[in-house]
Amino acid sequence: TATTASIRGVIAGRLLAAAQTTAPVTLTTTADAQALVSLRQQFQATAGDQPAVGYNEILLKLTAIVLQQHPQLRSRWTDSGPQSPATDDAIDIGLAVDTQQGLLVPVVRNPGSETLKGLQQSVMGLVERARLGELSIDEMTGAVFTITNLGAHGIDAFTPILNLTQAAILGVGRVRAVPVVIGEDIVAGQQLSLSLTFDHRV
Repeated sequence: TATTASIRGVIAGRLLAAAQTTAPVTLTTTADAQALVSLRQQFQATAGDQPAVGYNEILLKLTAIVLQQHPQLRSRWTDSGPQSPATDDAIDIGLAVDTQQGLLVPVVRNPGSETLKGLQQSVMGLVERARLGELSIDEMTGAVFTITNLGAHGIDAFTPILNLTQAAILGVGRVRAVPVVIGEDIVAGQQLSLSLTFDHRV
């Protein structure tokens, strides 16, 4: 439709602008995900017929805590240089969602202050409205950072593109079982790939 075409045009323009007007650098690492997997399994075991809290909700809450500790990651580049946020600002985080209209980024408001169950309800509602094309402008603006998760697609690591005017975005890969060396023993472990793209100017 014309609406879908226009939305995809805006998305394409923003992606191109991010590539051309920033100095992006991507750092990739792996993290021990055993505790993350265990927590997710606990939620699954007690969810019954209801959807269980997922990795996205847990990662949103953890990321909000990290962004509070490292405000430079939620700075913005301006004509006069980097602009740092006030330390007491609400930390709103965008969550990339693949839709038929293209990649949309609804904003989760202050996930650090939400319970994981409350976050799950917020995220489910935003994702559903994104896929139905019903997000308001307010629901897609104001984020200071973005998370994009391709783990469900079997992707280990990738290079996320900055979401202007933000200075950083976190790409999340799949959780996978790996052998882990502990002392002289090799045991089964869980690992998560993380890719942080940031604007080197900031």
